[in-house]
Amino acid sequence: MTHPVLTPVLPGADEFPVLSRAERDRRYLALRALMAENELDALVVFGSGRDLWDRYLTNETLHGIVVLTPEGEPTYLLGRFPLNRYDEPGQAYDRWVEDYRVGDPIAGMINSVKERKADTGRVGIVGLSSRAVGGAAGSISYSTWLRVLDGLPDATFVDVATPFEVLALVKSPEERQMLRKAAALGEAACAAFIEASAVGVRESVVGSAALNAIVSGGGWVLPPSLLLRSGSSRFAWGQPEWMSMGGAPRTLVAGDSIASEIFACYGTYESQQQIDVVLGEPSAELLFLEEVCQASLKAGLEVLKPGITFSELAAAMNQPALDAGCWNTGPHIQTVSGVIFNSATHMNTEKDPGLSHLPALPPVVPQDGDFVIQPGTAFAFEPNALLDGRRVCVGGTVICTEDGNEVLNTLPNRLVVA
Repeated sequence: MTHPVLTPVLPGADEFPVLSRAERDRRYLALRALMAENELDALVVFGSGRDLWDRYLTNETLHGIVVLTPEGEPTYLLGRFPLNRYDEPGQAYDRWVEDYRVGDPIAGMINSVKERKADTGRVGIVGLSSRAVGGAAGSISYSTWLRVLDGLPDATFVDVATPFEVLALVKSPEERQMLRKAAALGEAACAAFIEASAVGVRESVVGSAALNAIVSGGGWVLPPSLLLRSGSSRFAWGQPEWMSMGGAPRTLVAGDSIASEIFACYGTYESQQQIDVVLGEPSAELLFLEEVCQASLKAGLEVLKPGITFSELAAAMNQPALDAGCWNTGPHIQTVSGVIFNSATHMNTEKDPGLSHLPALPPVVPQDGDFVIQPGTAFAFEPNALLDGRRVCVGGTVICTEDGNEVLNTLPNRLVVA
């Protein structure tokens, strides 16, 4: 049975949703249930790394440390005084945590845990590990962790990053509205990207048009900020070399395609869009690859519903490329907005004669984790198909809802002809 696809109502350009105190209270209740389940006397959340998890308890990204216990208000440990709370523009924003302390955050955290009589109990830590790409070892440095162990020698520490992140994976109604705004900014970025794509234009101009649409619309981007590649024959993926090595950004010529993975964020809620534009009539090879991507996109939307596993969704989206003898440089499906689970990549490389000149084929990167999908889980649909030096990738952000799938993007869901 095909699950219905719902038409979203996205916030307009002059609508800027925010999170309420009710959302704060919902999170604290959920986190305290997690603490009870893991028999924790305190929860300590480090606001470092890509995902800045202090925001989940404070609605701010001040790179601080938050201490939460089963009762009472949380404490926010900061390295510098939060002047932004007190000037005129800053007073327009609601601050969730009143008890903040300025100074050495590690010393402050140790003292806070002691004040709460949790220094001889079980203390849950978020920051020792992570699901962020490239961040499996977490964001707490070795020297910092030695200070924590020395300052709280009688505590029992429990790494609760995974249950914390899985909890945050499911978006509430308020959070979904933030994500819709992020996706609307991503849609505007795709429109700007398409409009800027033309023969004779440097690829940097095209990428900057997308970034400008996001920022001017009230959004932002998270690392890696922008993935971009152009050419008539291209199978690598990532940031363009000029971003790290210098040199002139590539100038587009007729027959090129230019593609980007856009990370459009609003209030730290991340959406993703995979825009792919061809300059001129697409070749038969590109049209074939787009058909494979469309089949993957359709398969994913047909099976995505609450109660299935991420593995089941990934298998459905992997199959069209496998059947067509294509391979993939990125996952066909991943979760988005704070927590990342990836489907497998580099599958089927042995089927592509266009890779015969490589010194070795890239190894398969297996699927990263599994979970049961619940309503409110957001995904980046990014089916991609490669063969003989050509690549097509399409897709945008999709939310699994209680009674359907909400597809938040339109423009990136097809190969665009400029």
